[in-house]
Amino acid sequence: MIIRAIIACAFAACLATAANAATTDSDTIAACLKSDGDGTAAARACIGRVAGPCLEKPDGQSGPGEIDCLMSETAAWDTILNAEYQRLMPLLQKEAADDVRKAQRLWVEARDADCRVPYYFYGGGTIVKTLGAECTRDHTADRAILIKSWREMAQAE
Repeated sequence: MIIRAIIACAFAACLATAANAATTDSDTIAACLKSDGDGTAAARACIGRVAGPCLEKPDGQSGPGEIDCLMSETAAWDTILNAEYQRLMPLLQKEAADDVRKAQRLWVEARDADCRVPYYFYGGGTIVKTLGAECTRDHTADRAILIKSWREMAQAE
């Protein structure tokens, strides 16, 4: 229980800091999603588009810097995820919308559980925060890509 509280607090603090840059970063990712073609493989190539250059800067070379870079990208993907979700929901019939809402709630729980696992192996060492931030970024990006694909399918109907 203590580990969950620590993770939640660290995640919330990092996400709040990262939210300031999320609009510009989400624009960077959105441009990548448009220019790199269709399909999940092309979209997944956009993961790291924000964090990668950030990690190359001097500030991104420390543990806290790595986490900040990853959380900035996570916030950007979260912005895209929420926008795609808002665009998808009005396109769906009630039963489908109910399932998407249910799946989204379950996904949040699964993401959080998945990304807590490294904390149990490393006992709170510095690497675990980076692993947790990478996990959260990757899960959020993958979910945004999935929701975007559902929205595109719903619009095609």
